[in-house]
Amino acid sequence: MNETVASRPLPKRPEYGLLAWQATVGYLHTHYRLDAELTIFVGSAGDGVGWSAQADWGRNHELVKDRPSFPQALKDLWGQVAARHVIFESKEALIKRPANYSEHEWLDSETEEVLDELVRTASEILPDEWLITLTYRPVESPDLRWRAQLDAESLHIEAHQATLRDTCRSLYRSAAPEFATRSGKRFDDRA
Repeated sequence: MNETVASRPLPKRPEYGLLAWQATVGYLHTHYRLDAELTIFVGSAGDGVGWSAQADWGRNHELVKDRPSFPQALKDLWGQVAARHVIFESKEALIKRPANYSEHEWLDSETEEVLDELVRTASEILPDEWLITLTYRPVESPDLRWRAQLDAESLHIEAHQATLRDTCRSLYRSAAPEFATRSGKRFDDRA
């Protein structure tokens, strides 16, 4: 006797590591805590730029510091989260995890270009101490999902948008007059 087993295909893996992180934070938000968020920091570090990342949900707080790149910070953060917490309860949900992405699979090319331009310009123009904070929260209002802020000596600029690319672009445009004043160059729509 042949028996039919109902099965459905597993969902597709998110195309980029950042999208997998967003899906993971969304899962944490839905299944555990409404306050779940992912925060990425980039700023001056010695002679270059350093990246840090943290995940927060409820009383859980995981943080990695001083990584050489955006992908490395997010990879290491996931490694730490996965080692300390069991998050996903099903195979379908497990597909969303931000694991097994190569160095070039963390951002789409447009987002990577805008983020790189923002970071490069900040590191060239701003004094020794500067920090960009990028925070993702899976809230109902799309325009508030990503928040970015740029802080340096006597400078604080914020931007909110639906995507990381748009948030970085908005932050860059808001900072352009300050970049121009401090450098004597013009910074319009480069990002």
